[in-house]
Order: sequence, then C-alpha cells, then structure tokens
Amino acid sequence: MDTQQFQLSFHGSLARAGKVKSQTPKVEPQEKPKKPKGRAYKRLLYTRRFVNVTLTNGKRKMNPSPASQ
Repeated sequence: MDTQQFQLSFHGSLARAGKVKSQTPKVEPQEKPKKPKGRAYKRLLYTRRFVNVTLTNGKRKMNPSPASQ
C-alpha cells in the first residue's frame, strides 16, 4: 500500500462558517418561574395528561398544536 493523502472536500468555503449565528440578533434569556420538582412535577404531568385532556378523533394528542401542519 502506498501512502496517500486524503483531502477532505467541503460544500462551500469555510470562510462562511458561522455566518448565520453571527447575523442572529442577541436576545437576553428571560426569567422564568422555576419548575416544580419531584412529586409536584409528577402531579403537574398527571394534570396535563389526564385532567386537561385534549381528545382529537378519540385519541389523546401529546402535542395538540404541532408546528408543522
């Protein structure tokens, strides 16, 4: 076997790497109320899943309004 050098090929130049991130305006993270922990969190999940039920076509939807339609 003779030694070959492999050149990696890229789609587009690397000069544009990180272009979108640098263009995106900086938004400060908002302060949110703390999530309940332990038993209280399980209670929240139960309420979300079984008490406030969203039935569509006789089935429970985990995400009643999905982003892509």
